[in-house]
Amino acid sequence: MTSGSDIAALRQKLAGGDGPRFWRSLDAVADSPEFRDYLAAEFPSAARLAAAPERRGFLKLMAASFALGGLTACGAEGGRDYEVPYVNQPERIVPGTDLSYASSAVFDGFGNGILVTTRNGRPLKIEGNPDHPWSRGGTDVLAQASVLGLYDPFRSQAVQHLGRPSSWAAFRTALQAQIPAWREAGGAGVALVTGPVTSPTVAAQIARMRAAYPELRWYVGAGAGRDAIYEGARRAYGRPLETRSDFDRARTIVSLDGDFLDLGPGQVGLSGRWSAARRAAYAEGRLLTLHAAAPTPTLTSAKADHGVPVPAGRLEDLARDLLAVAAGAGAAAGDDPVSRWTRRAAKALTEARGAGIVTAGLTASPDLHALVHRLNGALGNTGATLRHTMPVAEQGAGTLADLAEAMERGAVKALIVLGANPVYDAPGALDFAARMERVPLKIHAGLYYDETGAHADWHLPAAHPLESWGDVRSLDGTVGLIQPTVAPLYNGRTLQDMLAFLTDGRGGEEGADALALLKARWRTEGEDAAAFEARFSDALRRGFWPDSAAAAEDVALTQEGGGPQPSARPPARSSAEPGIEVVFRPDPTVWDGTHADLAWLQELPKPLTKVVWENVIALSPHLAEREGIATGDIVRVEAEGRAVEGAAWIQPGQAADTVTLSLGYGRSVPDHLSSGLGYDAAALRPTGTPWRLSGARLTKTGRRRMPATTQHLGTMEGQDIVRVQAVGAAPVGDPRGAPAPASFYPPPENQDRWVAAQWGMAIDLDACTGCNACVTACQAENNIPVVGRTEVELGRWMGWLRVDRYYAGGLDAPTTHFQPVPCMHCEQAPCEVGCPVEATLHDSEGLNLQVYNRCVGTRTCQSYCPYKVRRFNYLDYTGGMTPVQQQQRNPEVTVRARGVMEKCTYCIQRITAARITSAKDAHAPIPDGAVETACQGACPTRAITFGNVADPGSQVSAARKDTREYALLGHLNTRPRTTYLAGLAPASDPAGREG
Repeated sequence: MTSGSDIAALRQKLAGGDGPRFWRSLDAVADSPEFRDYLAAEFPSAARLAAAPERRGFLKLMAASFALGGLTACGAEGGRDYEVPYVNQPERIVPGTDLSYASSAVFDGFGNGILVTTRNGRPLKIEGNPDHPWSRGGTDVLAQASVLGLYDPFRSQAVQHLGRPSSWAAFRTALQAQIPAWREAGGAGVALVTGPVTSPTVAAQIARMRAAYPELRWYVGAGAGRDAIYEGARRAYGRPLETRSDFDRARTIVSLDGDFLDLGPGQVGLSGRWSAARRAAYAEGRLLTLHAAAPTPTLTSAKADHGVPVPAGRLEDLARDLLAVAAGAGAAAGDDPVSRWTRRAAKALTEARGAGIVTAGLTASPDLHALVHRLNGALGNTGATLRHTMPVAEQGAGTLADLAEAMERGAVKALIVLGANPVYDAPGALDFAARMERVPLKIHAGLYYDETGAHADWHLPAAHPLESWGDVRSLDGTVGLIQPTVAPLYNGRTLQDMLAFLTDGRGGEEGADALALLKARWRTEGEDAAAFEARFSDALRRGFWPDSAAAAEDVALTQEGGGPQPSARPPARSSAEPGIEVVFRPDPTVWDGTHADLAWLQELPKPLTKVVWENVIALSPHLAEREGIATGDIVRVEAEGRAVEGAAWIQPGQAADTVTLSLGYGRSVPDHLSSGLGYDAAALRPTGTPWRLSGARLTKTGRRRMPATTQHLGTMEGQDIVRVQAVGAAPVGDPRGAPAPASFYPPPENQDRWVAAQWGMAIDLDACTGCNACVTACQAENNIPVVGRTEVELGRWMGWLRVDRYYAGGLDAPTTHFQPVPCMHCEQAPCEVGCPVEATLHDSEGLNLQVYNRCVGTRTCQSYCPYKVRRFNYLDYTGGMTPVQQQQRNPEVTVRARGVMEKCTYCIQRITAARITSAKDAHAPIPDGAVETACQGACPTRAITFGNVADPGSQVSAARKDTREYALLGHLNTRPRTTYLAGLAPASDPAGREG
């Protein structure tokens, strides 16, 4: 009998030319039914070549497999013949012409609408889908980096059995031998582990699988799951619910460890709605105020108008104080920062009854979520500014703790892990890897050969979302569609394919492919085939099923622990606990480690610390002073017999006795980009309270290692770099109509008088949340290289756009500001005077250009630039890229070699494209809005406006007319084309945001 391994040996012998004695066996091999089964499974599109048992056809097949083996691996079973372009549908594909496909980016099982730009069949760039009801055109860093994930050379590329290369055919054979026994036992002893499931198609498949195997147990594992959110709603309303905030109806927001502006499945939709509501309030002459209390700084607390650090253990007491005030009790007395903040927040909420929002975040405890629901109910916010829907994620699954207990007692005979990594994600107290060794059969499927894959008997490569068919729900319930934009690069299978095979033994090669499953899920009973195809095609063009968002539910608070509220404040509870409080947070760039192998995200500065290539142990200035710890000291955090070590980082705004550990690092799989970076915070996580640990010990190890960071100065040193304007106060922008200062520069000459466009940009600092989506979008668009930790430490980070973070006020509760800084495109540019070879110069449309083939690397322009936005590539950072990584490069942007200066160009390639496609003729102006820079398009809060400043009706001209508009370092008379709108502060707080 000829097996898959025999065929592999056959290939090796043919390649080595083993001599005439081997060729005599060809006819017998080609005629064997086992070979035909293997051929049909592994090369379905080429199986017809061997339809006749003759040597010539067999040699054709083998020659093709040698020459096109890699291409064959990229093929999708059944081909890709159904994708529908989003914008243009040319009659035929024109080489060099972009096509955009509507799809969905997947984040912890949740979706956001995106457009995938492809050229010649290669996905190059992710844009937001402006028509998507939830994301509304915005994106986040993970969506922007997903295109790099497609081409990631660290992705799993082959089936592995017991750590050795195998094949899909061998796995099918092995599993088909197991399925009859599973059926006979009703699935007893079989455990299925997935990530959070919001896909209606996958949910239906899991239900079908559980029906086929009634005793099968399903578990959900995620490093940053939403269990506490659903449990908090269950305690308040008797059932798990999703909570949606209508910011446009609110007049004030109180965040108790909230995270609606932070990286997460809801960041794009929530931050966009928050900024739109705040902008609308400003237009009415008021401010949508944000009050935030959190144990560790977040993007949400950083944007608060009134913020205070509060230990996680005290947040529930704080919620009870606010609930007592809502019930009519007096506000808490005291002159400490927390008491002052509580009185202010309580006053704002009671004055805005029915128009306020109290929110908690992913890492808040279930009790805190329940108290927040009761507080909103007492204030009349529920049903007004807050709506509840059924959970978007499927319910009814067990937890990793349940699975660990089942494995410990030997109840699990077969463990099937699809798209999850429980060995890494599970809290250290579970000792998951050791318990997993008790399971006789372990199967893992994922994008990466990760920690779970290394402990499994079988590892299977999964298809990337950009290679897959599927569906996924957004946080509002809208069902987004996922369509492939390229055939699978590594012959991966989708989750739907794997579930279909596990359920009935049929895989994609037998017709149960992901597209067929998707259509079957959404075709209604009795619907005409032609009508369904038209409806399905329309949904693909949109990228989502219209009107599929979850409907609001009628809710009522339960009486359990929530009867009539007291009319007086309850006695204060003591929250003093011995030792140090440890809080755990997802990393703001690599999340829970799922994306840790993406170099763009590793080199993306964390929004608050600006650290790259590792996680740090954040502690407050108070705690650092008390323990004699400085930034860069290697410290040890220990509790319950487990410990982690990492570099200390003194974090302003941290609660006094609180230490913050970030997830996503400390990976242990060899030969991966993320291997050996940082520490593994999951090793210290407890099981019952996965986001908080009390009673820890903090000690110095005596070693030092400074974290790599892209920003070393955190204050403005008395300069007005970031300006803040109180609502209704006098403008803080530059004076209008003042004569321009004298200049040494001659006035620019307009050589092409017919050119009407003069490009400029305005950045609203009140809307900017520091999320970094613009930075990653710029990197993807402009082929900006990754340089590595060592080069960053030398100050050679290559980002064309940076987001500076500044602190103002005291270290214990500072005001935090974010400021994106691209090239200013100065009208009086010092860099142009300094360049000895005129490599940097102005064009007739006001762009400061960089001519790479003129640059000789003197770096004079860099020293002349007061904004420090020019980057010099000291080394050939792009020369070592693998061929598959090179497929992601934007062909419209020059790939720079060593020794030239780089900088922001306002995405001149997009301006040129708009001139070709949007202007009616060569001399016509480009319509307003036809050009959208990469950073502008990615921003979920629409903080960036770009356009023709010479057009008084353009959006950028309207932004520049705002009284908040000012120029960065305007006193230098560089006359930048990039200007800013000052941040906003409450009218009673003219000095800016305060704690």
